[in-house]
Amino acid sequence: MQTPIFEIKAPQLYRCQVYRYFNGLSRLYLSVFKPQQNIPSFFLLFSDVGYFEGPVNWQSVDFYAAPSQECIALMLKTGMIGEAILQFPDAYASITDSAHLYTVDSPESRIKIIASSASMLESIPANL
Repeated sequence: MQTPIFEIKAPQLYRCQVYRYFNGLSRLYLSVFKPQQNIPSFFLLFSDVGYFEGPVNWQSVDFYAAPSQECIALMLKTGMIGEAILQFPDAYASITDSAHLYTVDSPESRIKIIASSASMLESIPANL
């Protein structure tokens, strides 16, 4: 069984929305809303983002870190890394030390984010 990366009670009740993406910094901020609320309860920050797949709004904040093999497979599929890596299995460890595949299954789709880290924030800097 996979362990959620964020400790949130009833994560399937929360709604996520892409708040901002900073290309130069490769940071993705998500606003997270409680049911029937229009003001974010908290934010999620994904740093060093290399890939995002999903809608801009979805239901559920139940993020998991996928196995490293899934991360490597998606990186190969999207061209983030070349097939030459297949000749050097020991190189996987160095890649997956700095790149993780975070996923959440919403009722509509599976959201995928490849990033170096994920964290929960109570607020975000006012200049964002």
